[in-house]
This record gives sequence, C-alpha cells and structure tokens, in this order.
Amino acid sequence: MSTVAEAPRAISVKRGLPSLIGGIFTAIVAFVLWLLLFGTGSAPVILVGALVAIGLGAWIRLADL
Repeated sequence: MSTVAEAPRAISVKRGLPSLIGGIFTAIVAFVLWLLLFGTGSAPVILVGALVAIGLGAWIRLADL
C-alpha cells in the first residue's frame, strides 16, 4: 500500500467535430434567417446580421460540450 498521494490530473475538455459543425450550421442558418427577415437594404443591417450569426454560432460551439 502506498502512502504517497497522487496529484489530481488536469481535466481537459475536448470539443468534438460535431460541435464545430453545429456551430457553423447554426451561424449560417441564423444569417440566412436574418437576411430573410430584415432584407439586404443596407450594409449596416447585413453587418449586424453577420455579427449576430457569428455570436450565435460561437455560443452553440462553446455551449455544446
């Protein structure tokens, strides 16, 4: 019996390929829906839609552990 305690190992979380694909797919779908709802009338509207889509895609990517 050993009396030496082992140091706890660092827990690493690996995000898989399905999480990446889900994030990208969500971003694309969100951007398409944004364009369908608000149109392509001006560049600021498209830019905000792209930022919202990227934010949602990143959130899905990070939340899907």
